Amino acid sequence: MAGLGNLLSDDTNQFGPGTDLTVSILAVMLVISLITSHLYTDEKSRRQLTERRNQDLVAKTAALSRAVDDAKTAERARSAELTELKNPAPGGNFKLAAEFFTAADFHARPVTRVLDRRGTAARVARIVDDYRRSSAEYPYIFVIGHSSMLDDPDAADRRENARRSRNMEYALRRAALITAMMQEQLTAEENERLVAASTGEFDLRNPAEPLSQENAWVEVVFGREWKLPRN
Repeated sequence: MAGLGNLLSDDTNQFGPGTDLTVSILAVMLVISLITSHLYTDEKSRRQLTERRNQDLVAKTAALSRAVDDAKTAERARSAELTELKNPAPGGNFKLAAEFFTAADFHARPVTRVLDRRGTAARVARIVDDYRRSSAEYPYIFVIGHSSMLDDPDAADRRENARRSRNMEYALRRAALITAMMQEQLTAEENERLVAASTGEFDLRNPAEPLSQENAWVEVVFGREWKLPRN
């Protein structure tokens, strides 16, 4: 029996004492390594996804920043253009008044009436004040009426020349109304330098939309010259 026990002991522990423990530890280490590798792969994938998202955000932010810069540049250009018109460089022949009048300031029929007489008179007064500050350089006042290409729906003559003639007249009537209101606030000498004119539909403010009433407006411009001096 003793010999049989020794035989069994030798078969069971042929690699020596502690073999089972070593194998168990190696198995645990293998499992830990697999888990660690899996966690690392997941973390690497998440990091790459985060980096791609960050790159997309950076690109979108840069594009938005460029768009904002372009918009600011365009706005500064428009502001500079308007400032140049209102405050021309020395030597310019014209200066744009700070106020103007749109079709919305006038009744549709007749065009020789304004909707807000008091408010319009206050704006005319500001134009007169502006003129007097500039009259040493720009002694003449031009009140210019403009029209859209929109025709009178009740007109009997629908030909193009007839429409142009009507729009020329309507624009002049609006300019003449503003001119008359300015005459009430100007001196006799200043009125000698006041000119009313009409471009009709030949100087559209918004050529892309010729029928828009944005084109029917009255502008006031101060000028250096108008006619030959008297002898």
